[in-house]
Amino acid sequence: MKPRVVRSESDEYLKAAGIVMVATVACLALRSRLASIDVVMILLLGVVAAAATHRRGPALVASLLSIAAFDLLFVPPYGTFNVFDTAYYLTFGVMLLVALTMSGLTSRIREQREAAAQRERHTSALYAMETDLAAAPDLEAVRTEASRHLGKLVGGRGWILLTDTPGDPNAPALPEEPVFDDAEVRVAAASAWTHQEPAGWGTPRGREVPVLFAPLLAGGATIGFAAVAPDDAEHDLPRADRETLSAMFALAAHAIERRQLAKVGEHARREIEAERLRTALLSSLSHDLRTPLAGIEGSASTLLDQTVTLGSAVQRELLESIIAESRRMTRLVGNLLDMVRVETGTLAVRKSWQPLEEPLGVALLRMEARLAEHPVTTRLPSDLPMVPIDELLIEQVFLNLLENAVRYTPPGTAITITAWPEAEGVTAEVADSGPGVRPGDEEAMFERFRRGPSASLGAADAGAGAGLGLTICRGIIRAHGGRIWIEPGSAGGTVIRFHLPGVNVPEGIPTVEAVTG
Repeated sequence: MKPRVVRSESDEYLKAAGIVMVATVACLALRSRLASIDVVMILLLGVVAAAATHRRGPALVASLLSIAAFDLLFVPPYGTFNVFDTAYYLTFGVMLLVALTMSGLTSRIREQREAAAQRERHTSALYAMETDLAAAPDLEAVRTEASRHLGKLVGGRGWILLTDTPGDPNAPALPEEPVFDDAEVRVAAASAWTHQEPAGWGTPRGREVPVLFAPLLAGGATIGFAAVAPDDAEHDLPRADRETLSAMFALAAHAIERRQLAKVGEHARREIEAERLRTALLSSLSHDLRTPLAGIEGSASTLLDQTVTLGSAVQRELLESIIAESRRMTRLVGNLLDMVRVETGTLAVRKSWQPLEEPLGVALLRMEARLAEHPVTTRLPSDLPMVPIDELLIEQVFLNLLENAVRYTPPGTAITITAWPEAEGVTAEVADSGPGVRPGDEEAMFERFRRGPSASLGAADAGAGAGLGLTICRGIIRAHGGRIWIEPGSAGGTVIRFHLPGVNVPEGIPTVEAVTG
């Protein structure tokens, strides 16, 4: 919205006189065909036209000129202002009264129309700015949008300059722009900051400066100031535009304050969440590591006890127990560390195009001993495409899903791993034949430290996990842009399914179908 340029009074008076002249010439051209009353009507029409397009002063002059023209050119004796017929004085009075009334009414209507149009422009400008500020995703976007709207209002450029912290006594640094290089501009900026009042263009403090500075106040503290520089600093803004500019300053300050408060609230929320996570991890460490540590300590103490004679089979069993419990501790600590990376957003995903068989095969090899009591079937079709994945992370997903299947299913029950292409990617599932998940608990199973419903289904370490496996799986799959969910199996048990997005590649992977265990 550019500043309105007020027309000079001399131009308006000349244009009003020109309208009367046009009406007079038209009457002279048609003089032989017009009666006196017709001439009066045409001249009054010119007065109405002048009143509709100009202010009251020029309209009044148009009224007087129309009466003078009527007396001089259309009332005998022609060419003089002498009036022999006194009845014309009544005509002159009526013309003046009608002209003044019409000019007053039309001028008032025009002024009301201009005021309404001006209010609409200001309301639209404020609404557009508020809408754009509300949609701005971050603080920098708020500054950009506010600056754009301020510059649009004054027909120039705008800036939002912020301090490092609200209430900082140091004024924000001015941008490296040519308009700020002038010493008077910098004095105006310092004055606005020191006195907490607008300074510069159009204000008592530095009226001749081509930039207006205004402090931005929010929550009782100064968070910065706004600066606007019109392209034409010779013209001042009308009062209504100046009031709109002040309202825009307030809108910008409140929008910035909201973003800063949201940032502080988000930081506090993360701190609280991190503290909760630390507390939960410490609790899990103290609880879940106690059992394997006790087992290791007991086995090691028995081996070191010189008073006890142990056979080679017993010694081997105790050593295997130490190794098993150590591996169990390693898995627990690994899960806890993975959980920290997932929750803090530091999980690094290094994607490359890989067939899903690679991480699955490694996971099956690592789980070979624990899967010994479960027949495992894998079904991967020949048209299974490659997908962009982090092989180590997807391997961890399969490890966690297989550990859950082993932990919560009786020995001898089957585990099936299936994958198929779907929706420009790959969907995989691990299905077991255990008791399944209670209806309604499917989403809750992905919560931290949530364990399965039973710990007595036959696996030696059933229920001994930290309850982090599925949470880590969800974090990894989400980091790949996919999703993971739980469904009940068609013949019982639990099906955990996940989808990895990708693009099909020309070369497929040969079908691999095997039964182990």
